[in-house]
Amino acid sequence: MKSSAARNSLGPASPLQVARTVLARGRRVGADLEVYVQFGRTVNIKVFGREVEAVAVAEPRGLGVRAVRDGRVGYACTSDLGQGGLDRVLAQAVDNLRAADADPYADLPEVPPRSYPVVPDLWHAGVSGTSLEAKTKIALEAEAAALAVPEIEVVEESVYSDEEARVAIASTKGIEAEAEQSFCFGYVVAHAGHGGDRQSGLGFCLGRDPATLDSERAGRDAAERASALLGARPCPTGSYAVVFDSEVAAALLASVVQALSADAVQKGRSVLAGRLGEAVASPLLTLYDDGLAARGMATNPFDGEGVPQQKTTLFENGILRSYLHSSYTARKEDGEARSTGNAGRGSYRSLPGVTATNLIVRPGEGDLAHVMARVGEGLYVDSVAGLHSGVNPVSGEISVGATGRLIEGGAAGRPVREVTIATDFLQFLSSVSDLGGDARWIPLHGSVRTPSVAVQGIAVSGT
Repeated sequence: MKSSAARNSLGPASPLQVARTVLARGRRVGADLEVYVQFGRTVNIKVFGREVEAVAVAEPRGLGVRAVRDGRVGYACTSDLGQGGLDRVLAQAVDNLRAADADPYADLPEVPPRSYPVVPDLWHAGVSGTSLEAKTKIALEAEAAALAVPEIEVVEESVYSDEEARVAIASTKGIEAEAEQSFCFGYVVAHAGHGGDRQSGLGFCLGRDPATLDSERAGRDAAERASALLGARPCPTGSYAVVFDSEVAAALLASVVQALSADAVQKGRSVLAGRLGEAVASPLLTLYDDGLAARGMATNPFDGEGVPQQKTTLFENGILRSYLHSSYTARKEDGEARSTGNAGRGSYRSLPGVTATNLIVRPGEGDLAHVMARVGEGLYVDSVAGLHSGVNPVSGEISVGATGRLIEGGAAGRPVREVTIATDFLQFLSSVSDLGGDARWIPLHGSVRTPSVAVQGIAVSGT
């Protein structure tokens, strides 16, 4: 799990050493303690008009302390890693504990019964070893590739971004874990124009090393998506067989999986509550949450409270097999569940909550063109708008704006815009009729690997 090169790039003291120091300083506070330490380095470069518009480099470092005693939890965090800062954060966590209400399920996880999995190649030297000039060139090349397409009038933004992260967890329960990873990605937003018509498109690339990024393809993808929508107009209102591009499918599935959080289920905020073992999705749909997926951006040997991550089957041939659990939600099931390794943290500043890791859809066969050919007539959706306001994870209702192409005679037809698609989680899941073999990682809505997905009977509101 450790790399000497990463240690040199992120400082001489390891996060685990810091966590152990905090536990040693807090041995007399009279509470169980958990220390979560995060070291990192991020780079974000934005170019516009073939020139650098902004460069941001940050090195966030900090830790959070969770104190637990008699069912009460106190939490505090700090970016001050000096001796005074460590003592203050310990004192704040204990003070916050005294003010908290008691919860019979509040506790820290025990030492896991199995060792932490070894996940190779999570950290690559290329992220820290590539100069800012070389990273800037990646964004410039993506912009140039988009501008080379004749219909493209402007590239709104071309961005390169990367992150190196090292995290460690140690607790008085005996948990000790440390890991590191790196990843990078780029994205391009291009605008095509013809007469008074203006359309936009998005392209992206991702990997664990800048050398692996295909920035020119990302630029071309953005340009071709924008150009393909020129002349778009609404399609007739009706019920359609809809082929969702993998990007859109990723967004919808990430929303659906919010209803598979055990926290949402236990609070009565999930349309999938009480449905374990039932066939609630199409037999074609198998969906995993895999915290150990080799190329996933959320891959790590352990979760946000030191529980080993794992592969969890959510839907198997349409049957709901599992919810996602942290150790807290598992304890609330009175021995009927265990943590699935899905306690996630946004950063050291937050307590762990139930989150998905890498969502993976078992693919079907053929590329997007093959899926369209099998559908015959319908609507291909390549982007949606209004996800935050148009998707309700509690009720399961979905109503979003969409753009794309009609599917006519088994192929992409005229472009479509200014339409609204409406469905709900259960209809969406149960009506999946085809899956492509074109699965790819989508970094736009968490970490999702999905192919294009065809769904029958989607209500489309157009003209």
